[in-house]
Amino acid sequence: MGRAKISVELPEGCDLEELIEQNHVKTEFVEKVHLDLDIRGLILYRVNKEPYFDEFLETYIIDVPEAREIAAYQHIVGGELISRCLNCARKAIKPIAELTSIGKSSPSRIVHLHVLRAAPGYQLHTALEEAIGKIRQAFVRPRYVKVSYRDHSEPTIVLKVDYREFSSIPAGEEIIVVKPDTEATGRTAEISLKSLFKKCEELGSRVKELILYGFISEKGLLRIKEAAASFEVEKVTAFALVDLTALAHNNYDMVLYGVDESLWKERKELSRLGSIIAEETLKYMVPIYVPGLDQPGDFSERQRRLWDGKKWAEGDVLGHLRRTAEIIESIKTIPGALEPWQEEIANRQLKMLYMKIEELSSKGEIS
Repeated sequence: MGRAKISVELPEGCDLEELIEQNHVKTEFVEKVHLDLDIRGLILYRVNKEPYFDEFLETYIIDVPEAREIAAYQHIVGGELISRCLNCARKAIKPIAELTSIGKSSPSRIVHLHVLRAAPGYQLHTALEEAIGKIRQAFVRPRYVKVSYRDHSEPTIVLKVDYREFSSIPAGEEIIVVKPDTEATGRTAEISLKSLFKKCEELGSRVKELILYGFISEKGLLRIKEAAASFEVEKVTAFALVDLTALAHNNYDMVLYGVDESLWKERKELSRLGSIIAEETLKYMVPIYVPGLDQPGDFSERQRRLWDGKKWAEGDVLGHLRRTAEIIESIKTIPGALEPWQEEIANRQLKMLYMKIEELSSKGEIS
């Protein structure tokens, strides 16, 4: 697996070394992993610094074109989003099986935990069953109460589990839990896993290994690591898409690099954020990513159909597109946030968002 060193044409005026230093991007935290797998378009990296890599936790970064497009292009929604997520999961499943116990375990010992509503959109369960056969699937829905959009700051958060369906969990077994989701603060993961572990305890079962997959922040990963250790899990392996993200002041926006728009909006303070990412991946992202923008976006609302445990619902796709456009417009107003070449990227992204809004509005439906 792997390929020759890439040659990416950076935008005119972009000084990559200066960008890395100015935004505290941690490219030195990663190293390429070479596996004997033939997967077109996939490069795998290991985060080689503690506390993200030790005897208990191993963290990998999956770089595939589909994941980069999802992270950079917020106008990718509905069926387009699900298609890219499925292609991404199909490529990722081989290294996941190689680097965890999945490839050596009976499918009957694997429990895929769906965190509703957004997580099934990652399509990891589909790719997993294509690769190894039928697996056990469990469902939980943690829900934020009294919290507004893009405000997940600790004092305002109230989380409760509205729905759980754990009938597939075997009794008296050591199981492997696979949990795809967007992990910002790690709080939804913590409450979801707590609910699952309680059920396992009732059944006399134990979670031996926890596998994470999706857009994951540094802060969220460490919170999940701490929770898993308290539940006596033996091993945690995380597979982050594109990068191990920085987390903005609002505890919601998962930023690759750039100004913290939420902090500026609240306090008029200028602060720059930088993720853990391979330099090669960063070179791919720089020409298409709006600095400071949340990478997964409102991942549930980007999807057309969402299962909440009781019924199917429509995602607010148009709302997601409009809110994203508003955030980009807000970033453009922050003094010094964008260099001229970055503002050109922002304007291109705005154009694509407005075109998608017009397209879906004229159809009267999301396709």
